[in-house]
Amino acid sequence: MKRFIIKTLLYSLPILMPILVFVCCISPNLSGDIGYLGYVTFPDSYVSKVDLSDSKLIHCEYGRIFPKDNSILTIGDSFSRGKSYNYYLAAKTNDSVYYLSKQWQTNPFQRFMYMARTQELPQVVIVECVERVLVQRLSKLNVSQSVSSMLQQHIIDTTTVVRKTTPQKDKTVLESTQEWIKRKMNLRGYANPIKSAQLSKPCFSCEGREDELYFYVDDLKNMHLTDASANIVSTKLDSLFEFAKSKNIDLYILIAADKYDVYQEYIIDNQYPPKTLLKELEQHYQHPNLIISRDTLYDMVQNNILDVFWSNDTHWSPIGAEAVAEQILKYID
Repeated sequence: MKRFIIKTLLYSLPILMPILVFVCCISPNLSGDIGYLGYVTFPDSYVSKVDLSDSKLIHCEYGRIFPKDNSILTIGDSFSRGKSYNYYLAAKTNDSVYYLSKQWQTNPFQRFMYMARTQELPQVVIVECVERVLVQRLSKLNVSQSVSSMLQQHIIDTTTVVRKTTPQKDKTVLESTQEWIKRKMNLRGYANPIKSAQLSKPCFSCEGREDELYFYVDDLKNMHLTDASANIVSTKLDSLFEFAKSKNIDLYILIAADKYDVYQEYIIDNQYPPKTLLKELEQHYQHPNLIISRDTLYDMVQNNILDVFWSNDTHWSPIGAEAVAEQILKYID
C-alpha cells in the first residue's frame, strides 16, 4: 500500500506541481487587466483599485431625462470607467456630469447617434474612444442608419463583445493553470496578449517594475494614418459634428491615447514599430472640439511623473485621468 501511494504521488507530481505553483505564486499576485490577461504578477503593495465613494458622477442608462443646460453627458469605452476623466470632471465643474455606463463595450459613436435620435440630450456631450480602435469604430459608423437597424446592430455588437471578454477570474483553477502554461510556452492559439519592454527611466511606482512597460498587444494595431483611413476619419468626424449641431448639441470627441503610444519613446532598443497615428491625425484633421489626450499624458511622463498609466493595467491612472479632465475643461469652459 505504501509503495502504491508513493508511486501515485510520483506520477501525480508533474500534474500537481504546476497547479501548486499557480495557486501559491501566480494567482495571488495577479492584478489589473495586464495581470489577468497576461498572467503577469505584481506585488501586493501596488494596488490599482480606487475609492469611488465620494464620486459626484451620475451613472445613467438609455431613456434618462436630462436637463438641457448645466449638464454634461459622457459616453465612452473602458477608458471612461472607474476613476476616470469624467469622475474628475464632475468634481471640478458645477455642472451635473452623467456617464452612460450601460453597454460600455460597444461603439461609443454608435451609442451617441442612437441616443441623440431617440431622446433629448444635454447641451454638452463628450464621446471618448481609445486610439487603437478609433479608425475601426468610425469606419463602421453609418450616420444615415435607421434607428431600428442601429438598435439591432447595437445588440449584436454587445453580444459579440461579452462573449469575447469572459473574465479570467471566472475560470477554474485547472483551466487557469492550463492557460498560464500554454501562454508561457507560447503555444499556437495562446500567444500572450500582453507585451513588455524595458524603459530608459522609471515611469511607475511599482516595486521591482519601475522601468518595465506592459501593454496590450492591440496597441500595436493601426500604427499609422493611411490615406484611406485618413479619409474615413475626416469624413466620419465631420458627419458626427454636423449631426450634433443639427441636434443643438455641443459634441466633444476625446481620443484616449494607447499606453504604448505614450511611453514608446522611452523604450530601450525598441523592437516594436513606432506609432504615429495621433500625431498624423493632428496634422490631417483640425476641429475645435476634437480632444487628443496624447500630448497631455506624454508631457507628464516627460516631466518624470510616475503612474500616468497603471503599471498593471492598460488604462490611465487617476493621475492621468485628472490631467485629461483639466484638458477637457479648457475646451468646454
